[in-house]
Amino acid sequence: MLILAVYGIVRLGTQGQVLGSVVVLDVDLGGATPETALAALVELEERLANRPAPIRVEGATVELLPVQAGFDLDEEAIIDEALTVGRSPNPVSNFFWWISHLSRTVEVDPQARLDDESVEELLTTLDKSLIGEPPFEGGISVVNGELTAEYPRPGRRIDREQAPALLTGHFLDNDRNVLELPVRNEQPLLTEADVDAARNEAALMLSAPVLLTADDGTTLTFGVEDLRRAFVATPNDSGFELGFDVSAVETRLADVRSEFEASPVNARFEISGNEVSIIPGSNGTLIDGALTAEILAEAAHTSVRRAALPLEEGAEPDVTNEALEALDIRHLVAQFTTYHDCCAARVTNIHLIADEVDGAIVASGATFSLNDHVGRRTKDEGYLDAGTIVGGEIVDTVGGGVSQFATTFYNAVFWGGYEDVDHSPHSFYFERYPEGIEATISWPNPDLAFRNNDESGVLIKTEYTDTSITVKFYGNNEGRILTGSQSGGSLSMGVVADGGPNAKQVRGDRSDRRDFREPPEPLYRANPELGVDEQHTVQSAAEGWSLTVTRTITVNGEVTTQEWPVRYLAKQEIIEVHPCKVPDGGVACPTTTTTTVTTVPPETTTVPSTTPSTEPTPPTTEPTTSTTVAA
Repeated sequence: MLILAVYGIVRLGTQGQVLGSVVVLDVDLGGATPETALAALVELEERLANRPAPIRVEGATVELLPVQAGFDLDEEAIIDEALTVGRSPNPVSNFFWWISHLSRTVEVDPQARLDDESVEELLTTLDKSLIGEPPFEGGISVVNGELTAEYPRPGRRIDREQAPALLTGHFLDNDRNVLELPVRNEQPLLTEADVDAARNEAALMLSAPVLLTADDGTTLTFGVEDLRRAFVATPNDSGFELGFDVSAVETRLADVRSEFEASPVNARFEISGNEVSIIPGSNGTLIDGALTAEILAEAAHTSVRRAALPLEEGAEPDVTNEALEALDIRHLVAQFTTYHDCCAARVTNIHLIADEVDGAIVASGATFSLNDHVGRRTKDEGYLDAGTIVGGEIVDTVGGGVSQFATTFYNAVFWGGYEDVDHSPHSFYFERYPEGIEATISWPNPDLAFRNNDESGVLIKTEYTDTSITVKFYGNNEGRILTGSQSGGSLSMGVVADGGPNAKQVRGDRSDRRDFREPPEPLYRANPELGVDEQHTVQSAAEGWSLTVTRTITVNGEVTTQEWPVRYLAKQEIIEVHPCKVPDGGVACPTTTTTTVTTVPPETTTVPSTTPSTEPTPPTTEPTTSTTVAA
């Protein structure tokens, strides 16, 4: 009876917690609530996603980062499975499970997924760099004015059926021995006969000019050379699709558009102070380039080789007056500014992403994803290497630093009262961001996304200087305007205009810090260029903690409250020393040493130990905006 009583007390006290000792890889979830389990698994995902994984393809070995393949740990599925351990519909079975698992560990398999597009891009890159023999379907092209045929040939590629599952398992393996990716021979789908048939068809298409006639009888001639320059042959499952490249056709049309067209003018928003007005557009007459390419292909297959020039009379602009009116964007709703040091590489990245977002419009009910809108940040687009948190250390990656824009953008979302769809705070706290009310971004995740849950649209404008970035959301909140900034480690919010009785009012609060976490022991890293008594602090230590952010939205006396738990990790101190000073490094120190000690200050400063609640208050001075506007 006593053991039954103990069992009953244990079951009662562990409701909503993981029973026993349940382990996922090296993470023990025993006794965890869903919230604490999620925090532990997010930390596990970060470690796994940013730890190099060796891959071998036909004798050549490279290291990949799982994050390159869009690695994403399915935390919710893992937690759901962990919570089912020891819990069944049969209470007798539960009792005997408890008895048998008092000193036993249950392992739960981690579950993860990869991004299909990222995996295909990664495998294609490996194919090119390590194999270089893709199957070729053949081709028809114009070389030096003459039709040329290339016949199909077999090739070899990484096995697309096996590779995704193998990579997923490899990324979840703590040991991560070298993974051999299978390669298979692949035959082309097309034959030499398919190429010959396509070449004969192409010769007919390019045999004479094609004339396109406007309604007034004016003609536009595409000569043989024009057709040859624009000719394209695209292989498909059944042969080749022959036609004309739209961009090449557009190049030819560019010379004559002024003779046939009157370009429509887009309606546009104009901002004056905090108010938004509409500058009307106008209709025009256009030649449809894509339709012209289709008509040319059709006419080139006929004996008359003539067709109508596709002129669109009264063509509406891409942006009409009615479309902008329907958005009901009237005034500034929320604005936020953060500050940074001048002239570093990260500032270039911040300006680039700000330029790409400037002018974006989000219709009512639509969701805006920052990653979807901007895409992968690359060197080809001008992004530079700058600091990024990778595996608990700040290292340089392409596009580093854009999280400052993400944080500024997120604050406009937060204080504008828009629906938070997806955001992730930084794993470490930086004083230049509002504690808890901040967001990071990387590719392809974490993302930053919001849904426009207002009846009016949102116009996003960005402004920057050498030392600041500002994001403004324009919409219609019955004239209520809220502006703020994070400067000198302090968050400042102000109500510029109260607005009407139906205006949405937003308040933000932050709890006191809790669950403080001490940093781990320092990590000593060998640097043979340092003297025996020299050391170089790469990263300073900082404690971690948790807090809760609360947003309260009031409309006509109706109150909606949302909470976000935020967990900042403790930061490990990383110190470079002479190899003989690395603990247990096995390197003996020379007899002669130097006495110079070089210490590099930490990248971030220690933050205050308490966090105030935040409520917008009227500003004491007129708000200012930066004078440099993104193009």
